[in-house]
Amino acid sequence: MDAKQEVERAQTESEATRDEPLPEHAKGERRGRSMVQSVRLPAEKFAAIEEIAARAGVPVSALIRGWVLQGLATEQGTSLRDGIERLAADADRLRRLAAASEEAVA
Repeated sequence: MDAKQEVERAQTESEATRDEPLPEHAKGERRGRSMVQSVRLPAEKFAAIEEIAARAGVPVSALIRGWVLQGLATEQGTSLRDGIERLAADADRLRRLAAASEEAVA
C-alpha cells in the first residue's frame, strides 16, 4: 500500500470511529470535530519551523497548531490558570532556545 492509500485508509477509519469513546488504554479525550486549514508559507520560514519542531521533538503540525491556539487564546483573553500555563510553556521554549544557543557556541 502506498503512502496516499495509507493516509486515505487512516482518514476513513478516523471518520468512521469519531463518535466512539476512546479505548481505555488511550490518553486524551475526544474534543469534537477538527477542521483542517491549509496555509502558505515561504519555503525558508517553513524550513525554520521544521528545525524548531525537530529540536522540540514534536511534529510540525503540532507545533503550528500550538502556536495558532496560543495566539487565539491571547486574542480572546485567558483565565489566570491559562496565563500561568502559557508562561510555563514560554519558559520551557526559552530554556530550549538557550540550550540550543549554548550548544551552537560550544
